[in-house]
Amino acid sequence: MFGEQFIGSLDRLLKIILQVAWLNFLWIIFSLLGVVVVGGVFPATTAAINVARKWVQKKEVKSIYQLFKQTYKGEFIKSNIIGAILLFTAVILFINYHALLQLGDQTPIIVVFAYYFVIFLYGIILIWIFPLLSHYQTTIMQYFKNAFIIGISKMPITIAIGFAIFVIIYFSLELPTLLLFGTVSLIAVTVAFLTMRVFEKIDNADT
Repeated sequence: MFGEQFIGSLDRLLKIILQVAWLNFLWIIFSLLGVVVVGGVFPATTAAINVARKWVQKKEVKSIYQLFKQTYKGEFIKSNIIGAILLFTAVILFINYHALLQLGDQTPIIVVFAYYFVIFLYGIILIWIFPLLSHYQTTIMQYFKNAFIIGISKMPITIAIGFAIFVIIYFSLELPTLLLFGTVSLIAVTVAFLTMRVFEKIDNADT
C-alpha cells in the first residue's frame, strides 16, 4: 500500500516538474520567435501567467502548448503595446539615474527621494499588469490604472510577489540550469497563485 502511494506521488511530482519545464521552454521559444516579428517576451509572459492561472484554478489544461499559443496570439498586440510603454519608461528612468549620478551631491534630496518613489510605483505596475492582462479584458489605460490601484491597496501581496520573484531569480543565478528549465514558469505560478486570490475577491465582490 505504502509502495503504491509512493509511486503515485512520485509520478505526480514528475508530471508537475515536466509541465513546469515545458512551460518554461515554451516561454523561451515564443520569446525568441517574437523577436523575429516584433516582440515576443511580453505576449509570452502573458501566456505563461495564463497557463499558470489555469493550474492555480485547478482547471483542466488538455494542451499547454495550445493554450499558450492561443493566449500568445490573442494578446500579442495589446501585451506588446503595454510592454513598449514599460520599456520606454524604464529607459527614461535609466537615463535619469545616470543624470543623478553625474550631478552627485548637487542633487536635492527631494529629487532623489522622488526618483526612487517613481521606481517603486513602476515596480508595482510591473508586478500586477501582466496578471491583470491574463485575467481581464479591458483597455490598456485601464490595465495601468488597475495595476496601480490594486498594487497599492494590496501592498502585502505586492511585497510578497516582489520578494518571491527576487528569491527565484537569485537562486536561478546561483543555478543557471534553472533559467532554462524553470525560472519563468516558477515565477508565473507564484504570481498567478498570489494574484488570483485578489482577483477572485474582486470578482466575487462585483457579483
